[in-house]
Amino acid sequence: MTGQTKLEVKLPWFLLPPPGQSSFITQYNVLHGVSLSGPLNGHQPRVGHAFHNIHRNVLKPKVQKQCLHLARPYASPPPPRIKPATTMAGLTENSSPSSFKMRAQLNNPLFFSHLSIISLFILSFCASVMRSSPVNMADASDLDAAAVADSQVLGVIVIARNGDRVEYYQDPKTYEGGVTETTALGEVESHQLGSVLRSEYLSPTSPSYIDGMRSDLVDNSEIKVRVKNGGEGTVIFDSAIALLQGLYPPNPKNKIVLANDSVVTAPLGGYQYVPVETVEPSNDRSLESWTDCPAFEKHISEFYASDEFKAKEKDAQPFFNSVKDFVFGRPTTLENAWNLYDYINSELTHNKTYAYRLPPTLVETARGLADFHENGVFSDKQSGGIGNIAGRTMLHTVLKALERVAFNDDPLQFMLVETGYQPFISLFHELEIVKEHPELQAIPDFASAFAIELRRGSPPDVRDFLRFRFKNGTGGGFKTVYVYGRHADIPLTEFIYKAKGGVISSNKQWAQVCGGSSFINSELGFVDQITYAATHQTLYTVAFAFVTFLSLFVLRSVFVRVVKATGEKIKNLRPKKVRLEGEEILNVDASSAQLLPDEKIRRV
Repeated sequence: MTGQTKLEVKLPWFLLPPPGQSSFITQYNVLHGVSLSGPLNGHQPRVGHAFHNIHRNVLKPKVQKQCLHLARPYASPPPPRIKPATTMAGLTENSSPSSFKMRAQLNNPLFFSHLSIISLFILSFCASVMRSSPVNMADASDLDAAAVADSQVLGVIVIARNGDRVEYYQDPKTYEGGVTETTALGEVESHQLGSVLRSEYLSPTSPSYIDGMRSDLVDNSEIKVRVKNGGEGTVIFDSAIALLQGLYPPNPKNKIVLANDSVVTAPLGGYQYVPVETVEPSNDRSLESWTDCPAFEKHISEFYASDEFKAKEKDAQPFFNSVKDFVFGRPTTLENAWNLYDYINSELTHNKTYAYRLPPTLVETARGLADFHENGVFSDKQSGGIGNIAGRTMLHTVLKALERVAFNDDPLQFMLVETGYQPFISLFHELEIVKEHPELQAIPDFASAFAIELRRGSPPDVRDFLRFRFKNGTGGGFKTVYVYGRHADIPLTEFIYKAKGGVISSNKQWAQVCGGSSFINSELGFVDQITYAATHQTLYTVAFAFVTFLSLFVLRSVFVRVVKATGEKIKNLRPKKVRLEGEEILNVDASSAQLLPDEKIRRV
């Protein structure tokens, strides 16, 4: 074997023959045309990676001769080629180093966690955008009107005034109330209002029907009732009960079947009981915010001292002189205009003798002066002013109720707030309704109602809109009014943006606005279940995020397990590799091979 060089090369483990198989001779045409034979026992090495290293380190690129490898004889033909196993993310064993780097990143739990959090954030953002339907401020009013021409009513918030009662005295300077009682007339008026609301919002044939709300038997999860329990005593509470009787009249279906198969119907032919939440000013100032408020009392004093008030009082002197014989010692001044009118109107309604004696023009004049007086007391020249405090605290209840109605997972669809006349005047000023409807700068009649409808527009504009409707007393129907100068339904998001600046949302904030009143614990928030629902909505969001992240983590774990199991099965399909005893001998022609100095060489 003169002129030949014998090379001893340690083959790596992945080139060794599997156990139990004989060796054979096969030839591979590797890089640059070099032909190489070896004891591979049917296993075809990864030419693109392993043989490239042998060729680079042992044979010079220009070598064109064959290298004959002396190997043991083989007893069986070589097995077929096995396709490289596919791994995570479609990577194969022949993948490039960058592909393996990507696979390592995907197998990194921290990388996957970050990816999951980012995906969850994107999904949550898209869901919130779809749900809230943010308003495009460039939209014109006529487009909004077209969008809600065939809109769907999602829910309604109704602010209702109590029905008729006997005389109710209020201190002209502090507005602390006296004692009063409801009347049968007041109960009938409130009951009629309830019937009107039922036909308007609970009748499937009505264009304002609340979609999906049950109308035969009350579902207490769909309705919420809050009642002012302040200076008027039980009058407003009684009116609320009468209204609910008209809204959900007795129904024979309100019954139960007992274990002994006997059927029991609720009293009064199936009377329906609706839970009512009373709101006491000592705990919650949201429905009576104008009493025990130093800043509001200062506002009243400034109104009485204004030139407008003094001029009005001077013009009304003839009336005050003529009405003395019909008010029986009550002060005949413009400051006492409310009490004069309320006494005259109450006696005119309930006292036949008084009605026969009273001149027909006095009650009309008294009403006009009372409207001027109450409009000046419960309004302000600026939005968010102290004069609008009755409406500003009411707005908190309205906005939170709208939040609940708009939230899909909250079943609330109808909210009733039974109160006095004061919030009506303030709301009409705070929402700038009086600019388009100056006739509303007055005291609303008994059993009046202000309805705020949450509507969803028709495709393609499926945003949520608000429609405002007012019904003055028992005569006539609802009339649509417009807020903030818009002559169409206002998008919900725009309304919230404009209204939130004047909202008083807690007892603490109320105390700050009023000048630090110590009548109640100012640290308490408004006690209502709307705040409770808002908290629940936050909890739902957090729970959803947690469950989604946990699900992604579990899916990732399962996926990794499946990939590993698949990899093991594919690995088992490959021929197993073992190292044989002895040294591997590679013979080359010394005249044509240039050797590297760091290789083991033995000349023969």
